[in-house]
Amino acid sequence: MLKNIRSYPIAEVLLKLGLVMVLFTITRLLFYLFNLDSFQTTSLYQLSIIFLGGLRFDLSAALYINSLYAILMLIPVNGKNHKAYRAITSYFFYITNAVALLMNCVDFTYYKFTSKRTTITVFEEFANEENYFQLAYNMVLDYFLVVLVWLLLVFILIVVSKKLVKPLQKIESIKTFLLQTISFVVFLGLSVLGMRSGLPPKQDFPLAPSDAGQYVENPGDIVLVQNTPFTMMMSLDKPVFPKQSYFDNATLEVEYPLLKTPKDTAVFKPLNVVLIIVESLGRETVGAFNRNLDGGAYKGYTPFLDSLIESSYIFVNSYANSRISIEGSPAVLASIPSLQESFTVSNYSGNKINSLATELTKKGYHTSFFHGAPNGSLGLNSFVVQAGVEHYYGLNEYGNEDDYDGVWGIWDHLFLPYAINTIDEFEEPFLSTIFSVSSHHPHKIPTSIVAEIPEGKIKMHKSIGYADYALRKLFATAKTKDWYANTLFVITGDHTCTPYHAEYKTSVGSYTVPIILFQPGSNLVGADSTVAQQIDIMPTVLSYLNYDQPYFAFGEDMLNPKEDKFSISYYGNAFQLIMADWVLQYDLKQVVGLFNLKEDPTMKNNLANTNLEVQARMETKIKAVIQQYNNRMVDDKLTVETY
Repeated sequence: MLKNIRSYPIAEVLLKLGLVMVLFTITRLLFYLFNLDSFQTTSLYQLSIIFLGGLRFDLSAALYINSLYAILMLIPVNGKNHKAYRAITSYFFYITNAVALLMNCVDFTYYKFTSKRTTITVFEEFANEENYFQLAYNMVLDYFLVVLVWLLLVFILIVVSKKLVKPLQKIESIKTFLLQTISFVVFLGLSVLGMRSGLPPKQDFPLAPSDAGQYVENPGDIVLVQNTPFTMMMSLDKPVFPKQSYFDNATLEVEYPLLKTPKDTAVFKPLNVVLIIVESLGRETVGAFNRNLDGGAYKGYTPFLDSLIESSYIFVNSYANSRISIEGSPAVLASIPSLQESFTVSNYSGNKINSLATELTKKGYHTSFFHGAPNGSLGLNSFVVQAGVEHYYGLNEYGNEDDYDGVWGIWDHLFLPYAINTIDEFEEPFLSTIFSVSSHHPHKIPTSIVAEIPEGKIKMHKSIGYADYALRKLFATAKTKDWYANTLFVITGDHTCTPYHAEYKTSVGSYTVPIILFQPGSNLVGADSTVAQQIDIMPTVLSYLNYDQPYFAFGEDMLNPKEDKFSISYYGNAFQLIMADWVLQYDLKQVVGLFNLKEDPTMKNNLANTNLEVQARMETKIKAVIQQYNNRMVDDKLTVETY
């Protein structure tokens, strides 16, 4: 009997599942090596625990992916040795697992941009792009090594699995039928447990991405335990944020009130407002924010911004609330962070909101949004309508596709001045948002000016240099306009860029963007070292204008020294709160990280459960933020009218 065990269908299925598990483990190792600078775990013991924990998630993913193949192989009927049947089952096995391996391989590089395993929302993020093939072509060129790795893994998958194929046992007796039936039923039962629960020591039901936290000491390492096919499948049903009840309503309103009721009786200042969101502008690339970097020798890659900052007000500890482009605009324009999922593609994307546009429209402002990409890119044309913006200007309105960069949109050094000239046609006061596109992978630069942009340590640096060049063109054009002196400019990045220095490769460094306020000829000049974030921009602008109406915002006025300054984000599978010199990470169950950024800028020393006074204060704050965010998203209460 044992001699013929390879002829049993269950043996072939188990052997092939084992092969898939081995290949998944190899991709986990490669994922770790490709992103070595992003992980703090270095001990062989802890890595062993992570990889053993990863088997639990690999088993779940492998069973989900191969469930139909297993059923076709194990169902107790004859005919499975037929050439056509064998071909169908084999190709189904090859294709589904090749796709799963591709998902894991994609995150070798995509993780650098998002700091999390990819979920199904990636398809919605790029759903409105018109140039899929061009984007894919550039990705293949720039990450050819990843493609080669994937092809090698698929080759191993096919070659080894072919060697595992043997003629299957025929059903020629009641005994054989019963044995195959029992193995089929038992496999199905165990598969359900494996998909939904997994391996000891903790058999949660159902298994969730956050369960990876039990295998790590540092929350930033959770993604090492997970695999991308698992996170993709678990996000097919968009998560419904769990409502929380940490505090009663009265306490919650003390800890974290979201209704802003201005008390200042000063006269409203009808300044024009121009929000400039620069693609991938990380704080690391701006020399003025990093005077102490490289022993004081660092100059950065933004000479124009550095010169503008001399006459501006900057926040030297400023952060984005997200890691991808579609999340930047809601944060800047509507004071809405994206926690767990992107607001614009979540279950709550249809919620009623207020924004800078809705509020300033009440004061007679003309509102507009400029984005040089093909109309519909990132779904921004839909979001700005939701945010109450009157006019959207994209590639269609620009009207000259000869200036299209072939990937993302109109070259920034052409589109940004176009935006200023178009704004010049509006009646004052106006609110205009300008979102650049060119400083994005594949980091193309117009051949006519490529020699003018200095090289950097990595490809991204030259791309940021070009973005700075385009900003110089924007302001040179704006200075010629009559409304220039009566305008507040706000400059930030939609998210950070590829990091180079160690302090920018941490979970906190992954969210560092500049926030710059500039009003020509004003006394709005200086540097603020308190924590600031993108969602603070809306309340800060309204406060600076002496806006006198109540409004809803998750952020605070950055210019008010009395406000409780903090930054909130979602990293891996944990909420992350930055206050003063501290960062706390919380996964809805417990505090998983506490770090002192001043003493430990590279976040090597996890102080969770050691400094209980600081931890308790920050845990109260983060729980209040989560309760307000989750509950109000679920209940659609994001406006003054619904408060």
